[in-house]
Amino acid sequence: MKRLISVIALAFAAVLALSGCVSMNAGVSIQGDDKATGTVEVTMKKDALQGLDFQDLLATQVNMDQLNSQLAGVWTTTDIDDGTNVGLAFTTAKTMTFTELADAFTVFGFPVAISGNGQEFSFSMPGTGQTAVDSSFTEANFAVTFPGAIVSTTAGEVDHHTVTFDLIQGAETYQATGKADFSLFYSTIFGGALLVLTLVFVLAFSPKAAKESH
Repeated sequence: MKRLISVIALAFAAVLALSGCVSMNAGVSIQGDDKATGTVEVTMKKDALQGLDFQDLLATQVNMDQLNSQLAGVWTTTDIDDGTNVGLAFTTAKTMTFTELADAFTVFGFPVAISGNGQEFSFSMPGTGQTAVDSSFTEANFAVTFPGAIVSTTAGEVDHHTVTFDLIQGAETYQATGKADFSLFYSTIFGGALLVLTLVFVLAFSPKAAKESH
C-alpha cells in the first residue's frame, strides 16, 4: 500500500494552488499499560473549494471503498466538515497495544515507538531524514497525550499532559516521557480499604447491638 499521507495529499492537489493551506494533525493517546489509540486528520479550508464538493473532489483521486477495505480492522475513516474546514479523519479501529499502534502508523510513514515501565511512558519517533512530511502540507503536527504529567520532551510544546511536535519545523528526533496516572489505582485501594473497615465495624458491633436489644 502506498503511504496514506501521499495518497491523501493527492486528493487536495487540485485546490492547493487556490488555498495554499492543507493541514495534517496526527496524534497518539496513551491510555495505560500497553494500551493506546491514534488519530490522523487532514483538512483544508472549505471556502478554498470555491463551490466544489469535497467528496466529488476526493473521488477523482482516491477510491475510498478500496482504501477503507485496506484499512479494515486497523483504521476507520470519517468525513470532517465543521463549516470552516473539510477533510478526512482516520481513527484507530480499537484500543491497541503499543506494538499494534506502531504497526498501524507505518501506513502513514510515522515510525512511532512507545514503551512503559510501570511508572512512566516514553514516546519516540525519528525526525529529520526519516519522518518525511508531504510537501503539500503547510501545517503538520503530531501530538502525544500521556495519562499523567509530562516529565521531559525534546522539540515539543507542552500543554498539560500533551506534547505537540511541529513536523514542518522538524527536529533530529521527537521524544517525550510522561507519568502514568495512579489516581484510579489509589482510589481503588482506598475504596477497598474503606469497604474492609466498614465490614469490620459492622461485624464488631452488630452482635453487641443484637444483645442489647433483648
